[in-house]
Amino acid sequence: MLEANLEVLRTLSSIRSGFLDSLMMIITELGSELIVIGVICLLYWCIDKNAAYRIGMIFFVSGILVQGLKVTFHIERPWVLDPSFKPVEAAKPDATGYSFPSGHTQSGTALYGALFAGSKKIRLKAICVALVLLVAFSRIYLGVHTPLDVVVSLAVTVACVVIVGKLSGSLERGNSRDMTVCIALSALSVLLCIYSFILASCGVIESVHINDCFKSGGAGLAFAIGWYLERNKLNFDVRTDKIWKQVVKMALGIAGALILKSGLKLIAPGNLILDFVRYFLTVIWVLYAFPLIFSRFLGKKAE
Repeated sequence: MLEANLEVLRTLSSIRSGFLDSLMMIITELGSELIVIGVICLLYWCIDKNAAYRIGMIFFVSGILVQGLKVTFHIERPWVLDPSFKPVEAAKPDATGYSFPSGHTQSGTALYGALFAGSKKIRLKAICVALVLLVAFSRIYLGVHTPLDVVVSLAVTVACVVIVGKLSGSLERGNSRDMTVCIALSALSVLLCIYSFILASCGVIESVHINDCFKSGGAGLAFAIGWYLERNKLNFDVRTDKIWKQVVKMALGIAGALILKSGLKLIAPGNLILDFVRYFLTVIWVLYAFPLIFSRFLGKKAE
């Protein structure tokens, strides 16, 4: 099976061109973490909190599951498995960690899968399906993932889309199950960090490969806590009386998130604890800290 997967990559590498390489690099960015978080911020702060909740729940839960599979199977990237194979060079810097399953495919499927499930318009549903498939194919074309990496990631994330869709009613209304969901997601996030650390400590995997697990764990824990606190303590209103306030809200919020996510990285790049903390703080900023600030100055609290 491995050889068959690599043969697909070799075949696609034979049709590469400068134009296709550039096009696929653009398409693959549609499944990047930055795009997903940006859409969540826009929806959450300015348009529809419930839609942001659904995307966030799918994104963070599927991300934790995918990272758990990565360190469990610890399958190397295609060019490590076959040193004679060359991926598109521009795609390599973002191809961190193990290959199986695909993280970009997971992110793209979480975003566009959630939008697909939440839309009633056939045209928008078709666009979402096309984007999911294009992002998945771009990872194979660029040579950073095998077809198996992509298919498993699709399956895991689509399952999360379906499950969260079934639970969407409880996710949209604060109730007694909020604490249960918060505890379950918090436990899953922490367990991922503990599990990956044990694997690295026992020499099963290299320690450099667990950074992404700690990032996902920190982000997942922050989402669980921020989600609970906002729904049960803050309950801010996304509406403002002036459009310019929405623009200012987005600009300040994104600036704060980037400072936390990228600024702290400069202190000690690759440090496990710092990676956990900076992703935790970034998501807490998005979900609770920043809404607490702008609800006082730019908006009003919901009745």
